[in-house]
Amino acid sequence: MLSIIIVFVSAFVYETAQQTVTQTVTNIATLTLKNSALGTIEEGETKSYTNVTVAELGAAIDITTTKANVYLHLDSDIDSLSAYYTTYDVTVKFATVPGGSVLHTSGDTAATITLASPDTLTAIDLDAAGSWTFDFEVTTTADSVSADQPTTATIVVTAESTT
Repeated sequence: MLSIIIVFVSAFVYETAQQTVTQTVTNIATLTLKNSALGTIEEGETKSYTNVTVAELGAAIDITTTKANVYLHLDSDIDSLSAYYTTYDVTVKFATVPGGSVLHTSGDTAATITLASPDTLTAIDLDAAGSWTFDFEVTTTADSVSADQPTTATIVVTAESTT
């Protein structure tokens, strides 16, 4: 008897490769904020504060950008203080503007935050790369309260680049 053995040989080719994709995320802005304490205010009293009377309001926002057209957004919880104040206004002014800016000058108002409008509706365009500082001017009028009421206003500053 004759037998034929057929051998099937299977060959698998296994091949592998690896690709690496690298990228560096760059920091477009370095942001520094200052906290400040405004002291006390009596019912019905109006007080105004500047960096002359409260040093921490000077350069309250300090940002250095590495590129032009970085946008600042200011969001606050000032509206939550309406039970204690009839007026709570924060005026944000350009203190230092880098050379090359065609939109802004030191002393110009960048934004105003109030009880009725606690967030900036439009972004503040930092149109030139460099060092920017912003001073705060605060005006408050206290409402009537039944007991001493400590209050805190929080302002969140965000920098973004859309390009």
